[in-house]
Amino acid sequence: MMIEEIVPVATGEKWVGYGIRSFRSVINDLISNSTNELSLTAYVLTDMSIVNKLRNSLERGVQVEIYLYEDEFATKNEAVNYIFNLQKDFSYLKIYRVKDKILHAKVLVADGKKVLSGSANFTFSGMTNNYELGFLVEDPSIALQILKLIKKLGEK
Repeated sequence: MMIEEIVPVATGEKWVGYGIRSFRSVINDLISNSTNELSLTAYVLTDMSIVNKLRNSLERGVQVEIYLYEDEFATKNEAVNYIFNLQKDFSYLKIYRVKDKILHAKVLVADGKKVLSGSANFTFSGMTNNYELGFLVEDPSIALQILKLIKKLGEK
């Protein structure tokens, strides 16, 4: 197995720069450049800029699957309410709530080719202030493995 590319990703003023890309810039690129499908797992989602990018992808016809941890803090906020309301306009937006166990994974898979995984929650602090680390892996075989795992969360 040959991995095409692995890129470290971070947040935090002492980590970003110095040849290291930020979570926010990688997420923006993955969502903005997607052409077919996005799959996202989130412990918490409060960052409206990410939600707006997802809406833009939906408007381009990109299928979006979101797997959210079901908890009062994680799902009762402006960003989550907005994304749930988008389901009325986009039949190819699927949102799954994970209730039986804690979904702590923070993963974004774009077009079955690229996987971003790391410690950063999809919150303003997680994208900008905290010290968070992760990796962007560009490899379709690894993306497929991760997608298979993610999709198990939506099975009954």
